Amino acid sequence: MVVNLQGITLMELPQKEIKIKSIREFMEDEATKRINFASSHASALRRTGEKGVGKIVLPFSDSILPILKVATGYILFESKYNNKYYRIIKTEDEYTEFENFVSLYKDIVFLRDNLDLSISLSMNYDENGHTKIGELEYQAKFCDNKAAESELVEKCKEWIQRLPFYKYADHICAMPPSKPAEEDLPKRIVNSLIDFDFTDISKKVFWRSKTRSIKNAKDVEEKLEILEESNLTIAGDLDIRGKTIILFDDLYMSGVSMQYVAMKLKEAGASRVLGLSIVKSRSNTAR
Repeated sequence: MVVNLQGITLMELPQKEIKIKSIREFMEDEATKRINFASSHASALRRTGEKGVGKIVLPFSDSILPILKVATGYILFESKYNNKYYRIIKTEDEYTEFENFVSLYKDIVFLRDNLDLSISLSMNYDENGHTKIGELEYQAKFCDNKAAESELVEKCKEWIQRLPFYKYADHICAMPPSKPAEEDLPKRIVNSLIDFDFTDISKKVFWRSKTRSIKNAKDVEEKLEILEESNLTIAGDLDIRGKTIILFDDLYMSGVSMQYVAMKLKEAGASRVLGLSIVKSRSNTAR
C-alpha cells in the first residue's frame, strides 16, 4: 500500500479563497500581520504561576498554527475575549517542547494574509541594522554578491525541507518581475532549488504589460489598479488545477502583489498557494 504523505500532510492546511475584496480588506486592516519570536513576540511564550507552568499567547492563527500543529502536535485555543490564540502549558515537558519550537523558528516571520500559508525566513532589519539573512539578501540583490546568493539558496533549501507543507508542493513560482525576460534574484534562487520534486513554473507566469510600479501608488485602490492593468498571464499550456504552489519572493512588504498573483493562480485552478519570502520589511508600504 502506497501512502500519499503529500495529501495527508496538506489536509492539515485549510484552503482560502482570495478575491479582490479580501485583498482590499486585508490592506485596510490594521490588526497585527506578523509574528516574529526574535523581536515583536519575544514574550509570546512565558512562565506563569497560574494554572500551570507557562502560557503561550499569539495574536492570530494564520500560518503559525498549522505549522505548530504538524511540528509539535499541539493546538492553541481562540480566546473569547480578545481574538487571540493561547494555550495554558501544564507540564515542564510540554513547556520544553514549546521552547524548542520557539527556538527553532525564532527568526521566521509568520505572516497573516490571504495565502493559505505565508512566511519569511527573517526580518530584513532589527535594532542593530540588517539581520544576518537581511544582509545576505542585500548583498545578493544590490551588490551582485554570488557567495551571498549561494548562501541564500542553501538557506531556502534548508527551510523548505524543514518546514511542514512546503516540500510537498507540486510547483514553485518566483514572483514575476516587471519584464518577463528579466532574471532577477527570486528567479535565480528558484532556478537553483533543484533538490525537490516540485517543478519551476516561473517562466509560465508573467506580467504582459506592466508599465507602472506600485511603489509610488498613493493608496490601495491605485495599487490594485496597477496590478489589474499589468495583465498577469498564466501560459495556456500550464495546467495547475488541484496543485499546490510555492510563490517565492525576496522581499515581502505589504504583500499586495503576492496576494494578487496568488489570487490569479487560484483562479487558474491551484488548490493551495504557499508564500515564501527571504525577508520581511519592517514597513508594510509598497509591494
